[in-house]
Amino acid sequence: MANLENRGNGSWRVTISNGYNPDGSKRRLQRTIKVDPTKTENAQRKEVEKQAAALETDYRRHLITDGKKITINALADEFMSIHGKRLAIATAAHYQYMLDGRILPEFGKKYVQDLSPRDIKQFYQKLEKTPALTKRSKTGGLSGNTILHYHRCLHAMLTYAVRSGYISINPGDAVEPPRNDRQETAFYELEDCRKLLEALDALPDTQWRLFFYMAIYTGMRPGELIGLNWQDIAGNVLTVRAGAVYVNGKGTIRTDRPKTQKSIRMIDLPPTIMTILQQHRREQAEYRLGFGGNWPEPDAVFSGALGHRLNISSPTQKFQKIVKEYGLRPITLYGLRHTAATIMIAQGLNVRDVAARLGHAQTSTTLNIYAHAFMDANTRATNAIADALENARKEAK
Repeated sequence: MANLENRGNGSWRVTISNGYNPDGSKRRLQRTIKVDPTKTENAQRKEVEKQAAALETDYRRHLITDGKKITINALADEFMSIHGKRLAIATAAHYQYMLDGRILPEFGKKYVQDLSPRDIKQFYQKLEKTPALTKRSKTGGLSGNTILHYHRCLHAMLTYAVRSGYISINPGDAVEPPRNDRQETAFYELEDCRKLLEALDALPDTQWRLFFYMAIYTGMRPGELIGLNWQDIAGNVLTVRAGAVYVNGKGTIRTDRPKTQKSIRMIDLPPTIMTILQQHRREQAEYRLGFGGNWPEPDAVFSGALGHRLNISSPTQKFQKIVKEYGLRPITLYGLRHTAATIMIAQGLNVRDVAARLGHAQTSTTLNIYAHAFMDANTRATNAIADALENARKEAK
């Protein structure tokens, strides 16, 4: 039977005993239950007894623990200091951004033991009504994909809380994940590619010409290109070993590993790329002479005017400027990666080869993203077989 203590103003302390610990001390769970303070004490007690009975049942079924109570602010600090070290730099930075930006302002002072599925569901509903910070939003609010990122961050932290013994079950498990409504990224058809390459050939800056040529020819992620070092290139073979991410106080840095283990891959560079690459290396070396030894990152392939690795946002800004200046069909910089993928599929490469080129951890990722392209290729294959068989029958006659 739970012990109830009226602490005034609708606040009641509930203490539940459940046997003894190995050291002889009593196993007890203490929780604070708040009810309507305007009700009579007898009415409050009945409400508290009802909630305490449910709490006691969950406690005895080991659905909640008697571990020390910890606020979500404290849990987040512990989670990022311990689990955060196992995450990729970009992922850890993104988690911290989401925690500081919206999760902790919403839940920070709340005890993790008191966090309910209802609280989490209401948080997602609140995010749906939050105005987007960019003009790219089609609804004016946060997209389902963005809210899904918050769900993954919060769920990972609560999973850590379970493993640490603070709670027995993850309340996020009882909440349906937000719907991923990310729209398929636009890509260029071959005629668009021709116009883009002509525009790039007109650029006076060899570095930018090389960057966008490599984006469309290799299908590399923008961060992988920014993180590229000269030592990653041997002859005409490029090895993707890292990426790049922006870190507060440090700027753009090369990561210690790429997005996934499968992202480590080798890519053959065609003569077209090698010609521009060699020209860029000569020009970069000549430009560096004026700085003596004061060049912060001598191994970076793509660098800013003062020798630091290229800013993470600069390629996007430059690409949009080129698109506008040359009247090209608007797509995102990441659309060049999708363009490379769709060209490979159109040329008959199978899903494993495309996934390997793009550095996808699983072929299912490639199939999900490029379902349209594989469907088109499947239709062409069907038509090719049908045409071949019909021609054979006609020739036989």
